Parts: sequence; structure tokens; C-alpha cells
Amino acid sequence: MLFDSRSCLKLYQWQEGVGRCQVWLTLIDTGSGLQGLLTGGEKPHVGGVVLATPRPSLRGEGWSSDVYMTPVPGHKDVEVARTMAEILAQEILSPVSITSGIHSDHLNSEELDEIMRNCRNLTQAALRSLKSVTKA
Repeated sequence: MLFDSRSCLKLYQWQEGVGRCQVWLTLIDTGSGLQGLLTGGEKPHVGGVVLATPRPSLRGEGWSSDVYMTPVPGHKDVEVARTMAEILAQEILSPVSITSGIHSDHLNSEELDEIMRNCRNLTQAALRSLKSVTKA
């Protein structure tokens, strides 16, 4: 069992796309931030970790974030995780950590674009869900 009714943790999951371009996002809301897993493709794995912490914008308007990335050498998975973590941290005003690993062999440029689009869609789906929970 992942969580029981006494747990203060909330688990959210989404998927986007099909086949070798499919990606999955799992978020755990700890009550003091989000822990995420972004995987997909034919070979889900751990390709790196990103931590985004919100802070007031240096321009004096709105919010920004500080981002710390630790990629596994030779992996670019943290790039999509970085964008996702930054957006989520700035919108929910809590730290967001995402472990990412998306891989399919010999992707062409259209497939890479599809994976990026799927990750953007997951980010928006997560925001909608998280914002609807905070309004309730």
C-alpha cells in the first residue's frame, strides 16, 4: 500500500502521449513541497535530479526560482525536468524536486518535439490539479 487514510502525503499521477513518446509524471505532495518522478519512452530510468526553490523575482515583480541540477553524466533528462520544476515552484510557491529519465533509441526531431510537448502538457495538467486542490 502506498498511502493510507492517515497519511498526510497526497499522490498524483498523469500520463501523456503514446508509444515511444509517452511520458509519465508522478508527484507526491508532502505538505511542504513536491517530490516528482518524470519518466517515459522505451527505457525509463534515472537520468538526473532537479530542485527548484521559489523566491521573489529580482525584478521586484512576482516570483522566480533558484534551480539546482544534478544530471547523470551524458544525460539531458534534467532539461525538461528543469522547466517543469521551475514552473511548478513559481506557481505553488513551494520547493519542487523532480527525478527524470526519458529515453527511446534513435528519436528523430519530430519525436523529440512530441516528448517536449508531452512534458509541457503534463506540467499544465499538474498545475490545474494542484490549483483545484488548493481552492477546495
